[in-house]
Amino acid sequence: MRNDTNLTLSLGCGEDPYGNVRLDFVPTGSANVIGDCQQLPFKNDSFTEVYERNVFEHLPNPGQHLFEVKRVLREGGTLTLITDNASCLKYSLLGTHTGGYSKHHGKDKHFALFTKEHIKNFLELCGFQITQLTFIDTDYFTRFFDKMVRLFIPSLSYPRILAKAMKPMLLDA
Repeated sequence: MRNDTNLTLSLGCGEDPYGNVRLDFVPTGSANVIGDCQQLPFKNDSFTEVYERNVFEHLPNPGQHLFEVKRVLREGGTLTLITDNASCLKYSLLGTHTGGYSKHHGKDKHFALFTKEHIKNFLELCGFQITQLTFIDTDYFTRFFDKMVRLFIPSLSYPRILAKAMKPMLLDA
């Protein structure tokens, strides 16, 4: 891949057409690369942006994954990471994210849920500069439940965490 082109890598793309390079571990209508999010099949410093939505909670080793993302990002490149929020009340009440999720003959499952503090710790451990860390909504029908909970306990009402981070620029000696 040439370094004079802005390339966006979308990890775990599913059917989402976002990005020039779209990786998933199974063939989908949008994936143009089949591969593993924990051992990315790309050269160092290949991408200006990495985007992933609802991937992080499916990884058995999220730290290894973030080191791989940092490896394939160019200096100053950005990561957008969206993951399920462990503090979301409906996930506990419905049991939808507390185990038992499994697709593709058990190859796709949830390993963990994360809080904002977990995401912050992982990103900092892997050497990213965090530019945004916030809760976000979904457009699922359960958003009405989320809005009701938000009236009483806002911290338990958001189903997703959005993190944006940057691979730091190296300073010249």
